Amino acid sequence: MPECPMTAKRRFQLVLIKPSHYDDDGYVIRWWRAMIPSNSIAAVYAIAADCAERQVLGPDVVIDIEVIDETNTRIDVPTLLTRFRSDSNFGLVALTGVQSNQYPRALDIARPFREAGIHVAMGGFHVSGCLSMLDGRAVDLDTCRDMGIAMFAGEAETGSTRCCETPPMAGLRLCTIS
Repeated sequence: MPECPMTAKRRFQLVLIKPSHYDDDGYVIRWWRAMIPSNSIAAVYAIAADCAERQVLGPDVVIDIEVIDETNTRIDVPTLLTRFRSDSNFGLVALTGVQSNQYPRALDIARPFREAGIHVAMGGFHVSGCLSMLDGRAVDLDTCRDMGIAMFAGEAETGSTRCCETPPMAGLRLCTIS
């Protein structure tokens, strides 16, 4: 009987983060328990889990999904960076459901990942609203562009998400939901 060679599977690290926001003194607001779970992160998780099950990145790629709701969980950036490095930065940090009061915190979360060469995407009410109702440059969206963060607008769970801007350096085709 011929032997089947074992093929090493690549691991795509997908970290879904729902950022918190800063209080008036500049501290991250974090609660011991969250009373209302984030529907945005649940919906994106369901889509990601479906993609993992269907092996959308190919049969030789495993998608590892981690969900972090910063309103009740501390983000351990050094540990996440180590995990990404162990997989050659193959993955994505997705800042999910970002509201306008969370946008400054989301940028601060994204910064160390982008500096390490890890892909970051951001979506939610802030990005969607600024791009659809304003000129697309309002409320500091240029910072996202300058940092190389892909911005998404729309409802991912309804299949109507469109990629608003994917930085050329990203090297991933992230805009395949429609």
